[in-house]
Amino acid sequence: MKTKTLLIAAAALAVGVISSQAQVYSQNIVGYANIILHPGYNMVVNQFNCGVSNGANEIFPNIPDGTACLQWNGTGYTYTFKDSSAPPAIWYMSDYGTATNPPVLLPGTAVFLQLPSLTTNTMVGTVVPNSGSTYTNKLVAGYNLVGSAIPVGGSLTNSLFAFTPPDGTALLQYNGVGYTYNFFDQSAPPVQWYMSDYGTPTNAPNISVGQGFFEQLPTGTNWIQAMP
Repeated sequence: MKTKTLLIAAAALAVGVISSQAQVYSQNIVGYANIILHPGYNMVVNQFNCGVSNGANEIFPNIPDGTACLQWNGTGYTYTFKDSSAPPAIWYMSDYGTATNPPVLLPGTAVFLQLPSLTTNTMVGTVVPNSGSTYTNKLVAGYNLVGSAIPVGGSLTNSLFAFTPPDGTALLQYNGVGYTYNFFDQSAPPVQWYMSDYGTPTNAPNISVGQGFFEQLPTGTNWIQAMP
């Protein structure tokens, strides 16, 4: 509670979001988010500039040994896992024996974490963008494993998400056993989002703090977010 109070008291601009999955307190200098990670697969996004390098060791300091990190590389996953039993090596490649550097995740980049047990991870770092500035996440045609660079939750229509994808974009949210799929099409306003049948209107996807998702885009675009 002491750390939480200090962070809030120091804020020139504070954003607070509470959801069933996460609690976040952030501001235009520094902030943190407590993210609940469940056993099995979790799609998680880095929402801060963390530490020196934005390495997984700095973003996910609380994950247990045996956690696997699956990083999307454009055609599949690059797989690493954590095991601190034989220091100084902590991160290993998919052969479970070759030591490697922690994966690096820039703000707005998401990964799959496969955990052996329930964990609350505390993500600490500098909030990007700072007040009055913007942050750009460059998305390519095809699949992008991403999330909001700003620690905010709610509907994608939230002004801090500031995300209007190209027509024909599919958004895939991992639901624990598979994907919940929504499709974006502005051709018949005011309806913009449709269910996986491409014909049933639905609300814009709701995103939790720290939640990553796949965006399947027909063309590359820039996701530009700004802090007021």
